[in-house]
Amino acid sequence: MLALACAAVVALAACAPATGLQSDGSVVVRAERAGAGWEASVPPAFVARTLVVTRPWARAVEVPRGFVPPPGTCRVWRADLAPALQRPFEPCPFGTPDLPSGSYLIRG
Repeated sequence: MLALACAAVVALAACAPATGLQSDGSVVVRAERAGAGWEASVPPAFVARTLVVTRPWARAVEVPRGFVPPPGTCRVWRADLAPALQRPFEPCPFGTPDLPSGSYLIRG
């Protein structure tokens, strides 16, 4: 009986959504490949929250509240830099920009 209950929990966890609002108030978004980097779009309603960017086969990257770009702007985010050292918000480029390897283009 316990094994059946454990199997049900594992099955439900596998079906849980990978993106969206989390219980701690953060928002998880999935990044898509963009040249040498990755790109993620933030729904306007979630701009004022902490952002957790996920991509296949890698650790999630956290963008703290206040560092997520507002609607209509973008920010190139490098996981190896502290939040205060990241590039400022900029107008969003059209198409896929040249991103440094492993960086993320966060679209507000």
